[in-house]
Amino acid sequence: MSEASNITENKMADRYHGNCFPTRLALLAGVLALCGCQEEIHSAQWYMGHGPELQDKLTECKKYPSLNESDQNCKNATEAFVTLVTVTAQKAEAEKAKSSPPPEPPPSESH
Repeated sequence: MSEASNITENKMADRYHGNCFPTRLALLAGVLALCGCQEEIHSAQWYMGHGPELQDKLTECKKYPSLNESDQNCKNATEAFVTLVTVTAQKAEAEKAKSSPPPEPPPSESH
């Protein structure tokens, strides 16, 4: 067999078997996407106890605004954030009230 025919046969074999790595990779990615490999849904209460995860999810939701309406974790993280801000503000107000001296009574009117 000549070298030219050997090269031709190799090219034909490559076309038949081909370098189908990109195709196989795309197929694998599709299968993994369909296998139910989804992010676990966390409650707002869970996010309130997991600060770093809350911050990461809020950053992701801000980066991809379309997730805010469709992603349950974005909704729950946002709810947790609002609750934490509200509770923190209420605690600060209560501490402020404790540390402030009581108001002085109005001066009595003498005739």
